[in-house]
Amino acid sequence: MKETKKLIPFPIIKAASEGYTLAIECILKHYEGYIAKLSTRILADEYGNGYYFVDKDIQEQLTTALLKMIFNFKI
Repeated sequence: MKETKKLIPFPIIKAASEGYTLAIECILKHYEGYIAKLSTRILADEYGNGYYFVDKDIQEQLTTALLKMIFNFKI
């Protein structure tokens, strides 16, 4: 069967758009896995072995973009 994704409740979205810290942290926590997945890169050494790592610059850019979307959200 298809797994359903949990949605962020509307009151939390509304509170985050109004600047409440706990609501913003809740949204960031909800998306942290997705942000980590998007910012994961493969680094190859001189022998051709691949290593996965989270690019902190990309992770920071994605988190900043999410924060901008939260504060610009119009209800």
